[in-house]
Amino acid sequence: MKEFHIISSGLSILSNAKNAGILPKEVKVVDEDYWKMLLQDPTEINRLKEFVKLAPYKNSAELNTFLRVVKDKNPDDIEVYLFGTKTNSNELCRRVIEAYLKELGFRLYTPIEVSGYFWEARFDEKYAIDEFRKGISELLDRLIYLAKKKKEEGYKVYFNPTGGLKAHVVATALAAFLVDAEVYYMNEEFNEVVFLPPLFYIPKGREVEILRKLNELALFSGKDAEKLYLDAPNEIERLSTYGLITVDQDEFKRIYRIKITAKGKLLNEKLKA
Repeated sequence: MKEFHIISSGLSILSNAKNAGILPKEVKVVDEDYWKMLLQDPTEINRLKEFVKLAPYKNSAELNTFLRVVKDKNPDDIEVYLFGTKTNSNELCRRVIEAYLKELGFRLYTPIEVSGYFWEARFDEKYAIDEFRKGISELLDRLIYLAKKKKEEGYKVYFNPTGGLKAHVVATALAAFLVDAEVYYMNEEFNEVVFLPPLFYIPKGREVEILRKLNELALFSGKDAEKLYLDAPNEIERLSTYGLITVDQDEFKRIYRIKITAKGKLLNEKLKA
């Protein structure tokens, strides 16, 4: 069966290369000009690739998990999607991993990049925070769309949230739970790959009924919305807390609209299956 692996990439290669003396230890992650210089030099990318090649399990956190999961499988049947932040340091790591995986015969899917935060913060911290939040939201939508598309094409979809910023790890795992895909990561204490069970909240009882009604009608407004809330305040609060619906109030705290979200629609489809 064909497999599609969505991998969140971090900077472990650069950290390990510095510890091994391949890169100068004094260079910081935020030194974007230095990473840009390496990124534009094919010789440097190849040098880092050869470093990874010496001990891929040790020198790359992303490969340490991925290679264990695909061991003894045919690379022709496996497609990889690497994504990361919009920074030169992260792009450098992705280029190195891509080069290594291509040598092994794996196919690479064109990635997107999300806000780098610290790079943008040099110019305007508020703008950086706003872009970071926007980037995480767009990333979640993108991963859900991509995973669903690949499942429809007959792929078994896996998510690997090992690398990257904590927010990216959370978004990656959440997307996997929403589309009912496999999630794996490296448990460093036991040095083993662990597959996570579904952790997303599953509606029950009246919550399911409310979700189905909202899915059919798109939204409740005015008196209908107010009545729905008064009839089932606890259920509405839980569905809202988990982002399955939105509840809008006016300036007097009166409910005037209740609407199902994209996540709610997706989960409703799963509940009907």
